[in-house]
Amino acid sequence: MKNLIIAILIAVLLSQALGGIGEEFFDLHIMMGDDLLSGSLEWIVMAGVCVLLVVVGFIVAISVAAAVGVAVVATLIGLLFAGVSVFWPVLLIIGVVMLLGRNKNSVAH
Repeated sequence: MKNLIIAILIAVLLSQALGGIGEEFFDLHIMMGDDLLSGSLEWIVMAGVCVLLVVVGFIVAISVAAAVGVAVVATLIGLLFAGVSVFWPVLLIIGVVMLLGRNKNSVAH
C-alpha cells in the first residue's frame, strides 16, 4: 500500500511538472465540449489521468509478480514430489536403518 501511495504521488508530481511543458511546448489543451478548460482544471484532469495510469500499471505489476511467484512455488513443489517419488525406497531404507541402529542406552543431558 505504501508503494502505491508513493507511485500516485510521483504521478501527480510528474503530471504537474510535465503539464506545463505539454501546454507550452506541444500546445496541448483539454477541451470539454466547446469550452477550453482553465489551467487548474486542466491540471486536475491530467493528474487524474496520470494517477489512473499509475494504478493500472501497479495492478499489472502485482499480477505479474504474483503469477511468477505461483509458478516458482508450483515448480518447487513439483520438484519435491518428483524427488520423493524417485528416491522413496532409499529414504525408506535410511529410515529403517536409523530406527534399528539407535543406541538405546543413551543418557539424557
